[in-house]
Amino acid sequence: MELTQTAPVTGKARIESIDTLRGLALFGILIMNIIAFANPFAAYLDPRIDGADQGIDLFAFMAMDILAEGSMRTIFSMLFGAGMLIFLSKPNTDPAIVKSLYYRRALFLVLFGLFNAYVLVWPGDILYTYGMTGLVLYFFRDMPAKRLAQFSAGVLFLLALLHGGMHMQGRMLKEQVDAVNALPAGTELNAEQEEILETWQSFLEQQFMTPELIATELEAKRGSYVTNVVHAAPTNFFIQTLGFVMNMFWDALAMMLLGMAFLKWKIFDASRSYKTYGLFCLVGFGIGIPLNAWETITYVNGGFELHWGSFNRPTYDIGRLSLALGYIGLIMIICKSGVLAWLRTGLARVGQMALTNYLSQSIICAILFLGFGFGLVGELARHQIYYVVFAIWVFQFFFSIWWLKRYRFGPAEWLWRSLTYRKAQSLRLD
Repeated sequence: MELTQTAPVTGKARIESIDTLRGLALFGILIMNIIAFANPFAAYLDPRIDGADQGIDLFAFMAMDILAEGSMRTIFSMLFGAGMLIFLSKPNTDPAIVKSLYYRRALFLVLFGLFNAYVLVWPGDILYTYGMTGLVLYFFRDMPAKRLAQFSAGVLFLLALLHGGMHMQGRMLKEQVDAVNALPAGTELNAEQEEILETWQSFLEQQFMTPELIATELEAKRGSYVTNVVHAAPTNFFIQTLGFVMNMFWDALAMMLLGMAFLKWKIFDASRSYKTYGLFCLVGFGIGIPLNAWETITYVNGGFELHWGSFNRPTYDIGRLSLALGYIGLIMIICKSGVLAWLRTGLARVGQMALTNYLSQSIICAILFLGFGFGLVGELARHQIYYVVFAIWVFQFFFSIWWLKRYRFGPAEWLWRSLTYRKAQSLRLD
């Protein structure tokens, strides 16, 4: 028998609970990403940048920092790992053909990421990271679930060490800088003290936190399309090179491996018991929410010290993973029970068009906030930004339903599949 079955997954073969969870994660990612669309990138870490350090804006910051930061990206990454296994599960197909298709698919995702970053001017793009990490992920495909989970735990431990190290570095640097700044006016600084200030300046620059960088970025975002492209390019290059190697690759790999294990354990298809998913909710929310709340309150009460900002928290990875597990358990219970059918259907359609919706979020936000569009960057209070988020959610929710009643794939998904299979896929439903 000739092994040539190479068609993409059809609508009937999809796992709706995975699409529903992906839809939730995609919407949740916008909660955090929009902060850096609507303000200088530094506002993502420090709410004082956009004046969100008091009142309803501080409440908005704290709520999203506790309930969304890191956890939605975690789910999105886990589902990418699960999706890789689903893609490779092509019965009666030559493994060499599947491997070729998989690598072509990953490389085109890298190109989508470059397009999102450099053309749609979104330095926070995740597709490049997913495509590049996906090139490595293939070698883990045949591992048993337990081994995948062990590898994931090992990478997560390294990430925890990294974030803990960044926390300690930031804390010690700040103490040293405070000691230098406390010297009487006019004191001549020695070489060691000068080095402390230079190191602190470099630390701030790596996180886009210096007043000069913030002012320059805000001015560029208020400029023309060309100005935005030119300004974002060095940031994109830094994130996709040093940032990718030092952090983003490991972040994505850890969660993708865990997602592969979860698929093999049949956690994502809502087929496990209510007790299992209830335990996910109990443990996930029971650890994640209090831990994240403690981190956020410590950050706020400590005067927004940078070493307590999201990526610099020593328990960051525990909190975001725990919360992600809680959300997974909750969505699986909803899918298993069959309640909220309209919401599940809409979220599933959003998840089915995740690539299209992710890219369209960049397009919509660029038009709304950057200077070549409506130029709202820096104009909205933090709580007002979430009115925009809700409007985008509503639009993508109903547009995804409308589109998939008429077409097999979202526009970007159709292009991705056509490029992968080197053949224009049938788009219209019969």
